[in-house]
Amino acid sequence: MKPMLETLIRDVRYGLRSLLRSPGYALMVVLTLGLGIGANTAIFSLVNGVLLRPLPYADGHALVLARQQAQRAGSANIPFSVKEIGDYREQLATLDGFVEYHGMSFTLLNRGEPDRVLTGVVSANFFDVLGVQPLYGRTFRDGDDDLGAEAVLVLSYPYWRQRFGGDPGIVGL
Repeated sequence: MKPMLETLIRDVRYGLRSLLRSPGYALMVVLTLGLGIGANTAIFSLVNGVLLRPLPYADGHALVLARQQAQRAGSANIPFSVKEIGDYREQLATLDGFVEYHGMSFTLLNRGEPDRVLTGVVSANFFDVLGVQPLYGRTFRDGDDDLGAEAVLVLSYPYWRQRFGGDPGIVGL
């Protein structure tokens, strides 16, 4: 064991002397190692967050994103029509549920003060398919997404806390 330790100490001394003789080379080695380790850490963090870590939903591994293309319009992601969504729900026996989601923004009147909100418009079975429950109030019921139905809004917890001060009185049942 002692000869190994002595050899290690000699190697470390030799390495330090070599680095002190050529500090430019030592700096380049340290920078190269730092950039390489940093880049690998960033890439792993991205892959881990997007591909390896499971989605925070019940049966998240079984969720599928359906998209359609409109080649004439030059778009790779156009929304499904209400009729198409209904057809998919009726005909797809291999899926437990088919939900609609598309992003949009609108102006919400926050007790008289207009507030521009980025939101997602979803079908009534959205939360059931994801297997999530609200902290307060309710999610959507059957018929909430029918044509002519009264608008129902599900607020995110941060938005409810920030814009409404966490007032439970604004949460409908």
